[in-house]
Amino acid sequence: MSSAVHARSTTSSVLVGRTSMLNLLSFPPNGEEILLNSLAAQRTTGLAFDLRDSEDEGRIQQKKARQQMLRVQLERRHALELLDNQASEITQQLLAQIAVIAREHQTTLRLEGYQTLVFDNGDTYEGNWKSGRMHGTGYLKRVKSNDLYEGEWFLGLRNGTGSCHSPDFGTFYSGKWQDGKWHGRGELIEPEGIYTGEFVDGLLRGYGEYVYNDGHVYRGEWVNSVYNGTGTYLLPNGGKYEGQWVNGCEHGRGTMTYFNGDTYTGEWRNGNKHGVGTYTSASLQYEGEWCFGAIEGRGQCRYADGSTYEGEWHKSMYHGKGQFISPTTRQSYAGEFFHGKRCGHGVYRSDEVVYTGEWLNDQKHGDGELSVRGGGTLCGTWREDLPHGKGVYTMGTEKVDVLYESGYCVRSSPQGLCQRVDLRLLPSND
Repeated sequence: MSSAVHARSTTSSVLVGRTSMLNLLSFPPNGEEILLNSLAAQRTTGLAFDLRDSEDEGRIQQKKARQQMLRVQLERRHALELLDNQASEITQQLLAQIAVIAREHQTTLRLEGYQTLVFDNGDTYEGNWKSGRMHGTGYLKRVKSNDLYEGEWFLGLRNGTGSCHSPDFGTFYSGKWQDGKWHGRGELIEPEGIYTGEFVDGLLRGYGEYVYNDGHVYRGEWVNSVYNGTGTYLLPNGGKYEGQWVNGCEHGRGTMTYFNGDTYTGEWRNGNKHGVGTYTSASLQYEGEWCFGAIEGRGQCRYADGSTYEGEWHKSMYHGKGQFISPTTRQSYAGEFFHGKRCGHGVYRSDEVVYTGEWLNDQKHGDGELSVRGGGTLCGTWREDLPHGKGVYTMGTEKVDVLYESGYCVRSSPQGLCQRVDLRLLPSND
């Protein structure tokens, strides 16, 4: 057998190993799926970090619905307040007219003690009076606002403890009053649910709990009738958010616990993960920067099998400069990524191979140098993960000029050195 034939035969015998020797870095089980997906809310199947899955979209829709509901409630309460103010002004005007008539001795009516009075506009009050004003306990039914108040009064104004039913707005308030407005601790029943807590000057303000009819619950601080300050929001599926709020949105620092146990702790802006935060699930833990719900900027992700990625991210994917290390497979890549794939210049290392050069779409592509432990070094061009074009193979002090086509060595010179070339790098076209 000639030496050339022997070289071809030996080359063919190692073709099976060529693929593994020249292959890309292998991601851990499910690692590629994790890489391509976002790092955010959980999947219903238990996979974490996919901002585009139905679970997260459902949460986004719930958030939009919550904001819309808060706006509707504010508008309703504002309309109720306007109508209440108008009705109260009418009541005060009627009381002033009665007082004038009484002073001018045009009537024998004396509003003292317990009496019932039907006003000219149809309003009816039954209860205690003092100096021509409702004072003590009594109830007032008003025509314009179509509501009924029953409780305590002080010189013509609702003060103390009382309840008011406004059927046109679907609301019922029971609690403390001051100067005709909800003030102090009370309970407000609305079409969306029940609020129990503090009120100031007719607004939900201070600490309170709102239990919504659909199972959502908010417990915490309120300002101007919206979530503001520190509070906890409970979801029907078991998830919850604990932290800071501004104008009804998660804003500041807080922790979101998802129904499957995944957690995010960090900064929020306008209801989105934004700033620096940590997301933890059974599959992985990410620590780093976020931008409006997506991983953006610099961060580190540690996977359950021990692999890590540290570097730059864009839209929850590896993007920019970073390093991936897999201790279990003893492989690593340090270099550039583009939308989750190795692209640009990078260095791949395993126990047997080191490749330094250009990448495209997660494949070796362009100029690069590949060295094999115990073998030689091939320096040349690559196409779609395989040597392609002219190159130089170096073994010790000797060099061989080679020509590859789609991973196969079609020519080498000087020919006398062929047998000394590391055949794992120079597969034949047999």
